[in-house]
Amino acid sequence: MIVVGEKSPGSYAVDVLSRFRSGAKVVVLRAYGRNISKAAYVAESVRRMTGGKASYGRIALWSEEVGEEAEEKHVPVMEIEVRYEG
Repeated sequence: MIVVGEKSPGSYAVDVLSRFRSGAKVVVLRAYGRNISKAAYVAESVRRMTGGKASYGRIALWSEEVGEEAEEKHVPVMEIEVRYEG
């Protein structure tokens, strides 16, 4: 699993591609809050970089409670499963 955060989208795309080259068939991208759109961009970039040999598997969206009881917030979370068939 790769947690998408503050690095550039290209860094995460390279990480996914290197895991595919190492033999992984499935890589899960997880993102919280504002980084959800970045995870979607990374997944689509990887799909294009592989010439269509990568596809999307399970995509899940939910929220998690973060913080102390008095100041609890709900933060959206997204996971995108990227599958490689090359």
